[in-house]
Amino acid sequence: PSAKVQRIDEVINDPQIQARGMILEQEHPKFGKLRLPNLPFRFSDCDTNAPMQKVAPDMGQHNVEVAQKLGYSNEQILAMQSDGVLFSK
Repeated sequence: PSAKVQRIDEVINDPQIQARGMILEQEHPKFGKLRLPNLPFRFSDCDTNAPMQKVAPDMGQHNVEVAQKLGYSNEQILAMQSDGVLFSK
């Protein structure tokens, strides 16, 4: 068996892909509306069609919070930032 290989626009607009909810749309604060792949499988006891609750974080968005949870003091965090060791947004 063989089949034609679809272009990405054909895949996104394919009726079967749409019927299975395999492409979801999400609003991103920086990039606007994004089309993202959804999970390709279903579980009987989970709603895999539920939209993602959060967008991907910006680079360094949570670095300070993580450093604090790891026990670094504010002074240590500031020193790491000024030394270029810790990037934060």
